[in-house]
Amino acid sequence: MSSPASRLSRSTLLLIVCNALAAFLLVSNFTGLYDIIWSGLDTQIFRTLNATVTPDGMMTHFWAWTNSKTFDQGTFVLMLLICIYLVLSAKREDRIEVMAKLGAITFLILLALLISKRIIGEFYHPSPGLALRPYNDINDFITGYTVKTSSDNSFPGDHAMTSALFAGGVILLFNRPYVAILSVLLMIFVSLPRLAGGGHWFTDVIIGGGAACLILLPWLKISPLVQWIERVLNWAWNKAPASLKRF
Repeated sequence: MSSPASRLSRSTLLLIVCNALAAFLLVSNFTGLYDIIWSGLDTQIFRTLNATVTPDGMMTHFWAWTNSKTFDQGTFVLMLLICIYLVLSAKREDRIEVMAKLGAITFLILLALLISKRIIGEFYHPSPGLALRPYNDINDFITGYTVKTSSDNSFPGDHAMTSALFAGGVILLFNRPYVAILSVLLMIFVSLPRLAGGGHWFTDVIIGGGAACLILLPWLKISPLVQWIERVLNWAWNKAPASLKRF
């Protein structure tokens, strides 16, 4: 059995390594390293995916739908259903612990979104839909609605960051391989449409989401966040009326 000092040392090392990797990713995106490491890859990935946007093409309508607000709402519902499944499929005595884990993941997602909107949100970073004109604009080939195909502050990719934190949290806190695979597939499915449509660069997704995961997810393992939330939920459950506890 490891000593508290040993566990603290491992936790400190984990934080140092993860934050160092996150710092490297961020520095590589916002310094001259970008032109060396990422620029060509960013352009190639966008041009390859955007080439599938054609007049009356099936992929055009697919990218349009997956860039729409309806799709965004659908992915949120799917994530919610995954959470409900994790709670209901657990043993009754374990459900509060499961809800505490999901609460911790949700807290980290909200924290990441707050940082993204309040601190990074005004940072000028034009998406490929602005920086690489001309390109195939989905809105030129669809009718009845429009989708977002460009942005002047595309970093980080909020959808990708949110889904990456969700998938990473599920992998770290739950031993549920099928749910983990579904969460990873959801993350990919959420990210690709923004890359094809012009709303985000590949680096907005891989660096924005990757840095957020490296900085925040280790706290799920080394902090008492889950235990704190579990205590609050247990207190609330003990105060709940008896009629509710039959469910």
